[in-house]
Amino acid sequence: MKWIRPLCLFLALTTAASVGLAQFSLNGFDPFKAAKDVGKVIKGTAGISLKEECSIGGSVAIEIVARFGGVWKDEAATRRVNLVGKSLARYCDRPELDFKFGILNSETINAFSAPGGYVFITKGLYELVGDSDYELAGVLGHEITHVTQRHALKIIERGELLSGISDLAAMKNEDFAKYSDAVNSITKTLFEKGFDPKTEYEADRGGRALAALTGYAPGGLRAALVALQHEAAINKNRAIFSTHPPLQKRIDRLPVE
Repeated sequence: MKWIRPLCLFLALTTAASVGLAQFSLNGFDPFKAAKDVGKVIKGTAGISLKEECSIGGSVAIEIVARFGGVWKDEAATRRVNLVGKSLARYCDRPELDFKFGILNSETINAFSAPGGYVFITKGLYELVGDSDYELAGVLGHEITHVTQRHALKIIERGELLSGISDLAAMKNEDFAKYSDAVNSITKTLFEKGFDPKTEYEADRGGRALAALTGYAPGGLRAALVALQHEAAINKNRAIFSTHPPLQKRIDRLPVE
């Protein structure tokens, strides 16, 4: 039954915690409480509040962690990603968000973000970027831009997915189903369809600008994409940004410097 999905999310968090969260933490996020507190998530033109965004984002983050092998237990790497990520977040368009950064224990090459400020990079992408902080900043800046521009939330702002959830004891099965539908709409886009090319190009431009504003070389994202293109050419069986537009098109749209 669809209404039990929040329980599955909670169990996924427990599994992720057993893998080891290093410095990354979902701060004890409880999808049951999120569904209880979320209230009327969709308010027509009023949009989604910050509290509601963080509730939905926490559930999406749990899905990401569970699907990609948990969080990589490397304290030095996690510390570095947080240092670069937090530096970028300080200068982003939504500094009120409590951004959290983690490395997924997966050899695939990809990065994800969830509403509310959750940003992930896979171990495969982290290792491919190597010691280049400016390339790492470009990649993280791209994901931060997805969050600040509310790209994932726009998927569910088009209709009444959640309404009137105010009391856990009185919650009906269909209320859980609506909460599940909201989360599923985002995860399906992240894992299967991907954002449309226009949205990805916007995140590329925003990530480049944010990196430059923070003090990193502006060409970092482009350099990372070129490195990914090279990896894809020599290792055709490796999954690289499978839900993103073709690398060459992204490269062509970014300035050389």
